[in-house]
Amino acid sequence: MFVIAEVGINHHGDPVLCARMIEAAAKAGADAVKLQTIDADESYVVGTDSYKEFSGKGLDDAAMADLMQLAERLNVVLFSTPGDFPSLERMVRIGMPAAKISSGLLTNQPLIVEAAKHKLPLIISTGMAYENEIASAINHALNNGAPGVAVLKCTALYPAPDETLNLSAIPLMAERFGVPIGYSDHTLDDLACVSAVALGAVIIEKHFTLDSKLSGADHRISMEPEPFTHMVGKIRQLEAMRGDGAIKPVAAEEEMRLQRHRCLIARTDIAEGELFTYKNVALKRPLPGHHRLAPDQYELILGRVAKRFLRNDEPITRDAVGD
Repeated sequence: MFVIAEVGINHHGDPVLCARMIEAAAKAGADAVKLQTIDADESYVVGTDSYKEFSGKGLDDAAMADLMQLAERLNVVLFSTPGDFPSLERMVRIGMPAAKISSGLLTNQPLIVEAAKHKLPLIISTGMAYENEIASAINHALNNGAPGVAVLKCTALYPAPDETLNLSAIPLMAERFGVPIGYSDHTLDDLACVSAVALGAVIIEKHFTLDSKLSGADHRISMEPEPFTHMVGKIRQLEAMRGDGAIKPVAAEEEMRLQRHRCLIARTDIAEGELFTYKNVALKRPLPGHHRLAPDQYELILGRVAKRFLRNDEPITRDAVGD
């Protein structure tokens, strides 16, 4: 399970604040921290809300390189969403190990192709997307050199109401697209993330902040360190519960089978030569360590002859049953 703390631009362009967020996310159990690297003039038309939100909040190359070193020391992956070609080139230049394609970029095929040509693994969010658009994005990535692609189920509403999440699509997407499927969350608690893991998600992305009351578009839908820590704990617990999906007893259950399953037991003393009947044969849990016939032999031995004396509560074994 790969848990991503989505910092985005919650750092407001302050590298010190960003460093504190990376440290807090690592302490909270995140495997990765994701930023948004965007040149507002390249990505948005002047006057749009996004232009206003992203203007002046970038981190320069030196700051990002320092943050990469910090993340490495903390054993977390630091990567980013490139909003445009110049931002992608910056990410490549400083050696970021992967790129996130946001929901708003899913149909930006030229950007996906360029990122793939740089041999970056891509994580693609799918808010607002139709199935054919998701398939197209995956194909453009893989056909142009991306060494790996993962897809995140996402609803691009901020916050996203429960009835809009459609988490049932997660296993269907895994079957349809044949790539790792995760979940990018925009709800206000951890229930959807934990539920997504139960449904098979292998990546969880959750917006992260030090203080949800800070100004800025994403802080109000972001999770603070303490609840993020609790969420990661639930995810790890559920990951263990999910297992490998094989329909068979676990090793500890194998040891219990002979002790717990019912078997054929003498209901009374049974004399040699006596017929086995409903009255003298029971289905009981035996004492530990006894070999015996399984319940599927019950009807087969009725009417047959006991080859030897059997005491009350003695297991009935194959050698005790005559023709």
